[in-house]
Amino acid sequence: MAMADLFFQPLDQARMQACVKGLAREGMCVVVHCPQTALLNYYGHIFLNHLHEAMPSGTIESYSPSDSDMLIENFNQMVSEMSVQEALKPGNLSAISKVWVIKNAQNMEAHELELLGQLLQQFPGSKVRFILWMAGKEPSSSLLNVLGKKMMRWNIALPDSIQTQNFWNQARAAGQEEDVRPMLEQLKLLEHVPAALRAVRESTSSAAATRKNKKSKLTAVQVGLWSVLVIALLMGSTATVAWLQPEAFAWLKNQNAGPVLVEADVKAENKAEPQIEAAPQTTQTSEAAPPKLPEEVQIQAAKGEVSLLELPDEALVGKRWVEQLPSSRWLVLHGTYKSFAIASQVKKAYPGLKNSRVVPVYKPNEPLASFVLASGPFEALQSAEEFTKLSTLPNPGTVRTERNLKSRLNPVQEIRTKP
Repeated sequence: MAMADLFFQPLDQARMQACVKGLAREGMCVVVHCPQTALLNYYGHIFLNHLHEAMPSGTIESYSPSDSDMLIENFNQMVSEMSVQEALKPGNLSAISKVWVIKNAQNMEAHELELLGQLLQQFPGSKVRFILWMAGKEPSSSLLNVLGKKMMRWNIALPDSIQTQNFWNQARAAGQEEDVRPMLEQLKLLEHVPAALRAVRESTSSAAATRKNKKSKLTAVQVGLWSVLVIALLMGSTATVAWLQPEAFAWLKNQNAGPVLVEADVKAENKAEPQIEAAPQTTQTSEAAPPKLPEEVQIQAAKGEVSLLELPDEALVGKRWVEQLPSSRWLVLHGTYKSFAIASQVKKAYPGLKNSRVVPVYKPNEPLASFVLASGPFEALQSAEEFTKLSTLPNPGTVRTERNLKSRLNPVQEIRTKP
């Protein structure tokens, strides 16, 4: 699947399209400048892809400032193979044979740029065009004037925080976050959307740790079951030997059966140990605590489940806020998050969520709350829809009535422990 072309602002896309048309159809050369090399390379790659489509018969070659002598030699070689009349005649401006991309052109000497400009002006029939990539300080007008009038300029400005957030949302919608992440990291632009990004990473790491813990617990249970199975097999084989060769166990006839019973009790306790040890892992216990009866374990587990239902103060404030809302009001919901920490970080990351509330909501048959970011209330539906158009929001959001949120403030089913 081809990658989508993502731009920080529509003006960059319009300038890129104008440069493609100018070079492929109007015989222009292009100077592309950007303060940062990473952004220059990113837009330059998109530019060359569109240029390939616009001039399928032409060839695009890359050079560096160190190859300037070779560049001039190649140009002279092309002109020498043409007649003087052909070299001096402009001809069809869209008939381009070669496009030479000179990267890091900011390192070229002034006399080298001047020589390139003279070659282009004196021999328009060569059907060669130049693209100069310049990073760092913006070149002066006097330096670029030597390239002649057939030169277009595309100055790429660094994006601000709002443009970066919109760009990241576009990449996320297109599934290209990992493709643009290295470029944003080089430009140090990810700091404009740090909270939501770190929240995703943290939740992913937490989920991986949970899966790992479950796997380790399952492995421990499996080991315990295998141990019980081995002991049972050993006991069965011993009983078989005793039945087939009773003389081998004659020394046991005069022995007291007490120790045998005690050993059986110990084995029974060993069989029960994996179950007793697995239960306290859901609660905090001290190492010196005595073994608990099954009823005590169940009570403690129930208390642990109840403690999971406790909500942060800010979430309780959000819940009371929704409960006290007047009827016939509209709210804008900005997404549902599995933890209160993630919802809080997203709220801090976007200025448009400054006055939003973190509200706990429950899904059917799920005792644990999720957390919604809600803005409002709005008396009119139109006001709520206008609010969703703000560029300072993580996404347009969803408009809902206050009744919709009130119906999800409490668990659908209560947690009950067995008597």
